[in-house]
Amino acid sequence: MFGAPVNIITAAAAIGGSLVGAAGSVFGTWITARHQDRRDMLGKQMARREALYSDFIGESARMLIDALQHSSSDLEKLLPLYALVSRIRISSSMAVLQKAEELIQTIMATYPRPNMTAEEIESRAMNVGNPLRHFSETCRAELNSLYQ
Repeated sequence: MFGAPVNIITAAAAIGGSLVGAAGSVFGTWITARHQDRRDMLGKQMARREALYSDFIGESARMLIDALQHSSSDLEKLLPLYALVSRIRISSSMAVLQKAEELIQTIMATYPRPNMTAEEIESRAMNVGNPLRHFSETCRAELNSLYQ
């Protein structure tokens, strides 16, 4: 008489334990997949930003040398630089955007100055410093904050 209810309770406990174990496994897998997706997305985002910042630095360096060697600017030459700044505006922090815009202002302010020879440019780089440094340091700080 007591055998049937005990068997039902035992069977229900076994089924309940199996369901809890399965639910825990499914939940754990879901959490792991979710975190992996976030890591993958963050990795892709960081790679895109690194490429964008690298392109901006390369184009800025080229334009800065052009500004040091020529007194007048050809606005068409600046289009790639402005396009890169617009891309920075979409995905980057205000600090990075501000440094990018400051760098463009430096380039634009350099054009009206007297032309420099290669030797003068080299001497200036050694004594005055690198105008790209502040932008690249700000980018590094932003990328480091994304890593954390």
